[in-house]
Amino acid sequence: MVVATTAGMFLVCFESLCPCFGSKRKDGSEDHVLAGHSNSLSSSEMRSISDRIPASPFRVPASPSRFSLSSPPSRNEPLNLSLEHVVKLTHNFSTTLMIGEGYFGKVYRAELRDGRVLAIKRAKKEHFLSLRAEFSNEVTLLKSIEHRNLVQLLGYIDKANERIIITEYVSNGTLREHLDGQHGLFLGFNQRLEIAIDVAHGLTYLHLYAEKPIIHRDVKSSNILLTEGFRAKVADFGFARTGPTEPGQSQIETDVRGTAGYVDPEYLRTNHLTIKSDVFSYGILLLEILSGRRPIEVRRGPTERITVRWAFNKYNRGNVRDILDPMLTEAVSEDILNSIFDVAFQCVAPTREDRPHMKEVAERLWKIRRDYTKMQRIAELIL
Repeated sequence: MVVATTAGMFLVCFESLCPCFGSKRKDGSEDHVLAGHSNSLSSSEMRSISDRIPASPFRVPASPSRFSLSSPPSRNEPLNLSLEHVVKLTHNFSTTLMIGEGYFGKVYRAELRDGRVLAIKRAKKEHFLSLRAEFSNEVTLLKSIEHRNLVQLLGYIDKANERIIITEYVSNGTLREHLDGQHGLFLGFNQRLEIAIDVAHGLTYLHLYAEKPIIHRDVKSSNILLTEGFRAKVADFGFARTGPTEPGQSQIETDVRGTAGYVDPEYLRTNHLTIKSDVFSYGILLLEILSGRRPIEVRRGPTERITVRWAFNKYNRGNVRDILDPMLTEAVSEDILNSIFDVAFQCVAPTREDRPHMKEVAERLWKIRRDYTKMQRIAELIL
């Protein structure tokens, strides 16, 4: 559900969060910034342990290549396709080749003669004029970024009454589909942690290392695509905006865009957008990854309808295991769970000043992964 609204809409969902987030956990534990840590395990050791995590018929097997983060991202060559060629590749935009549909338009799968597969996104005719800004914005931003955890732009067409964006095809569906078990396998804890780290890397690049800071504005599970190796890529930059660029400037004023349940309540209330708005959305996403629940569960009772509020009540009482997706059957220590939920709830703090930057989030998740891997190794040695 897309948000393009005034500040009043959905505030009731978030205003009630502030009192509970202002209180400390009953055990008195606090977060600490984890800076300057070093991995005590080598990549080969981590790969070895990842390989030995037992698979089941219902769980995605671990991917040995996920720890090879120093290798360069694979890049596809830009394409120069005509509208006629795109029409031919998609069989005149046949519904049999349609793989998705969103606010901007419908997405089709197309295969070139050399075997390369593309994703072709075609603007909806009924919103053609109103989508002009979103189209230009997505093309401009995608042309300026290059990162393994961001979907790559390969080409675009802006001709007559057609607006088309051509990107790499990411073959394994969306994160939300996998959380729902639509692909027949359920993601294990290690896979979910890896996906969370991938998304954090992508957002860190957008915020810190792109030519200009970029705020995605629509971070959500259906905009996270997975490769066959379960590497995550952030997609759909239609709502993205360049962030503050002037010295001393920390925010920009703009109409609210995003998806209900993921939108930063401060942005919703003030129309002031910052990179910390993405951090809030990421925190909601991290809770979704761990719990399997959507941000707004319309079919649940009042106490469980808003996932972040339900989860925080569990967390505040020290019942972190109750937050986990029931499909997660691995033995994960309380320390690991507390650490990762600490990160999630700090990301969704009601005020931006209390939220970490994405770079810190990525560093903390790396440390959690290191600790989790060490515990797995110890457990195996005991067995």
